[in-house]
Amino acid sequence: MIILFNGPPRAGKDEAADFFKAKGFKHLSFKYQLYRETCKYFNCDYKWFMNRYDDRSVKEVPHVDLGHMSCREAMIYVSEKVVKPKRGLDYFGRLVANEIKDGKDYCISDGGFIDELVPVINKVGSDNFVLCQLTREGCDYSTDSRRYFDGNLIHEYVNEFRTPVQQQYVLPQKFDVKTYRIHNNSSIGAFHSVLQEIYEKEGNVTTNKQRELQKEDIL
Repeated sequence: MIILFNGPPRAGKDEAADFFKAKGFKHLSFKYQLYRETCKYFNCDYKWFMNRYDDRSVKEVPHVDLGHMSCREAMIYVSEKVVKPKRGLDYFGRLVANEIKDGKDYCISDGGFIDELVPVINKVGSDNFVLCQLTREGCDYSTDSRRYFDGNLIHEYVNEFRTPVQQQYVLPQKFDVKTYRIHNNSSIGAFHSVLQEIYEKEGNVTTNKQRELQKEDIL
């Protein structure tokens, strides 16, 4: 089972992934692959780069070791000018798909490019993929190149109030995958309650499948 949390910056993706990690899901990330490629390209220490990236006071400050670019600018450069032209638009998606092993559950805390998502769905099948859209007041894609994926919406959870999904931030291709939408405008506790409900719906399906496989192995 793969569950992907899709939403703009600060909408709650990392919090949601941490919740599912505590349930036994392994965390995957398209951006993690880009971190590694960026460090490899600039021949810089991964820990140094991540410390700088996570420090808001210097994240956007150019550095000589990054070709006089900021961390974000360096990542964009490596992604759009180095990796994708040479290795294909789906390169990061293929890297993530290669990490997926049979019989394991995964949560993905980012994503917003069609070419990244296709290899993952092809690897596990649409029946084993769940898309979870997150919205939050004051959070949008105006400063981010990623976008909302479009899937088969089966349920919306409204915490406090709705935040409309602006159509200009939705990718044109629709995927045949089960989709939940959470309007994350209340407390962390309320957010966790919704995530728990989704886990009980989808996680139990995975558990039952694993039990069936175990019975077959015994027989």
